This record gives sequence, C-alpha cells and structure tokens, in this order.
Amino acid sequence: MSTLAPLIKKLTNGAADGTGIVKLVGLTQNMLKLKDPHDIPSVLIKMVEGEQQAQFGSYPDHKDIAPSAVFLAIFAVLFLAHTTVFAINYRRGHKFFLSLGFAFYCTLRWLGFALRLTWAKDLLKLHIGITGTVLTILATVFIASFNLVLAQRIFTWRHPVFGNSKLFWTLMYTLYSIVVAVVAMTIVAGTVPYLYFLSRSHYDMCRNVVKVTSILITLYSLLAIILVVAAYAIPAHQKDKDALVFQPFWIKSFKPTYFVQKGADKECEDQFAAKFANDPREPKRTMLGGSLGKSAELEEFLGSGDAKFSANHNVSILIIATTTILVFVGALMRCIAMFEDKTYATQNNIHKPVVMYVVWGAFETIANILYLVGRVDLRFYRPDSFKRGAIAPVDTVSNEVVEDKDEKSRSMNSSEDV
Repeated sequence: MSTLAPLIKKLTNGAADGTGIVKLVGLTQNMLKLKDPHDIPSVLIKMVEGEQQAQFGSYPDHKDIAPSAVFLAIFAVLFLAHTTVFAINYRRGHKFFLSLGFAFYCTLRWLGFALRLTWAKDLLKLHIGITGTVLTILATVFIASFNLVLAQRIFTWRHPVFGNSKLFWTLMYTLYSIVVAVVAMTIVAGTVPYLYFLSRSHYDMCRNVVKVTSILITLYSLLAIILVVAAYAIPAHQKDKDALVFQPFWIKSFKPTYFVQKGADKECEDQFAAKFANDPREPKRTMLGGSLGKSAELEEFLGSGDAKFSANHNVSILIIATTTILVFVGALMRCIAMFEDKTYATQNNIHKPVVMYVVWGAFETIANILYLVGRVDLRFYRPDSFKRGAIAPVDTVSNEVVEDKDEKSRSMNSSEDV
C-alpha cells in the first residue's frame, strides 16, 4: 500500500492532493483490476478521504443516517405546510407566491438531507454527495433572498413612492443578479476540485474563490435586517404621505388559523378603483399598515391617515430579525469553516456534522415555523396590480360609478410582484 500512493501520484501528473477524487476512484479501480469500486482496500479509501478538503458538515458516515432522516422528514412536512397555505390562499383569491418560494426552499433542504443520507450509506457515491453539497448552498441563498423580499415589503410600506419606483426595483434586481453570479462561482469552485485533477495553484485558486463567495453570502444574509433599519432610519418624504396608497385593508387578522374571505380582495379592489377612478395619481401598492389589521371598510382605511405608515409592525420586524439571525449564523459558521484550510484528517470542531445539523437543520426549522405561525402570507402580502385604464369612470360629486357597457366589459388585470 505504501508504494501505491506514489504510483497514483505519478499517474495523476503530480496533481494536488485532495483533487480529482471522482477520477481517482475509477483510476484506482482500473489499476487494481477490480470489478467494483467497493473492492478498493479500505485503507486506501481512508488515506484519500483524509486528504480531502474539510467541509462544513464534514463527510457523512453511518452516524449521519439518523439525523439526516429526521431533518428530511421535518423539511418534507414544512414543504407540505407551505404548499397547503398557498393552496388555501389561492382558492380564496389571495395570491402570495412567496409561500411557493418557501416550499421550494424546503424541497432543496429535504433533498439535500436525503442525498446526505444516501451518501452516508455509501461514501463512494460521490456524485450524490457533490449534488447534496450544491443543494445546501442553494438553500442558504434562497432563504436569505426570501427574507430580503420580506424586508423589501417593509421598506416599500414605509416609502411607497421610492419603494415602487423603477430605480428601487432596478437596484434590487441588480443585487439579485450579482447573487446569482456569486452562487454560480461558488458551485463551480466548490465542485471542480472533486471532479478534476488540479495543480496546486489552481486548487488554491478554487479554494480562495469559495472563501470570497462565502463572505459575500454571509453578508448577503444580513441585508434583510439592514433594509429594515434603512426603512426606519430614512425619514418618510412628504410625497410618501401624499401618495395614493393601496393596501390590503380586507385582511382582518394575522392569527395562524385565519384566512381571508373568498372574493374579499376583488370586492375591495373594485371599491378602491371606483373611488379613485378619476384620480391622476398611480396607486402605490404596499403591505398592510400595522394598525389596520381589523379594518375591512374602505372609508376606515382612507380615514386612517398616517396610520398607514405607523410603526406598529413589531411582530413583522421580529420575524425578519429572528429568521435573518438564524440564517446568518449558519452562513457565518460555513464561512469560518472555509477559512480554516483544513483537510478531513485535521478538521476542527466547526466542521463536525453536529454544527451543521444545528444551524441548517434546527435553526432553519425554527425559522420556517416562524414564517408559518407568524403568517407572513398575511403580514407581508401586497395587493395585486390593476390597470388604471380598465377602471370605470366615477362621478366626482356622487362618487358613484357611471354605468357604461364598454367599461363593464373590461376586466381587472392582477398579478403579484415578488
């Protein structure tokens, strides 16, 4: 066995230790003329495994089967919960597509744990392990992005004019585009060393890219809190208070068991459209004002004045702050692990699976429970858009809709912006 390692080193053209493990398995199998890679001597497998770069969560073994199965089941249940909430809401005309986003994120998590469970049973199923690693990175970025969307709703509520402007949306889309590029770099730099033999310089380059992107992902996970702070730190402009604000005033409660009345959104939208049919201002759609949860009447909503911008959103802010911190801790732990520059044989406690199960399993389970129990689908719901030109004209004296057959034939066009 002592002579086999130098021989493999020679056949790989002096590639850096810890690279090309996928190719190395096939190469070793051919060298030893084995029919099955599982016949490779365990001593050699342990030697090569010890040379691999240490990863956050480490490489699984039989001890990972039970916890992986537990969190697989938990996130599968959370997926069903988010999907159920979306389905009930959708049937009632309440379209909060971010619930599907959370369901998709949960899918990434339970798939990741399912692949880890499979990998734990057979360490040589390298492609499964690599795929699972990619899914864990994607899940972290997705949940941070959804938190940022929630924070964006609070910012737009406080600043309806700028929050609905093309400039603000361009900035947000630019940010999301940068994040997509960062994730792509992370995936490429993180998987290439396992798939191909690399020189020491190229191997170090890949590891440095992962370090940089891990810092960016960690900072990105904090942006939700930063945006909420900015929403309150930046004074509301008079234009915001004078704007024609359209909030979902038909939402009566944020209780876990509450769902909006079917058709209430359409009825209230029609009332609002009729009331302001001749108003030259474009409606600025925002989430519900913090103190308006019990109002279902248009006149109450319009008479609330500055209450539409009140600071009574403590629970909503607490949800964003708590979930952001939980996600941030996981991203930070992974970032620290990447900077340790350890191998599997010399890894520290931060690389141990238990740390990963706590931050990516337990912490994110708590975050999802907060999303569901806190009813983010109600608190952060923004009304669907509608075309001003499709609204019937209104008599400005009587405020009654002028009946017009052509106007009646037009329909409201609604679609929610994420």
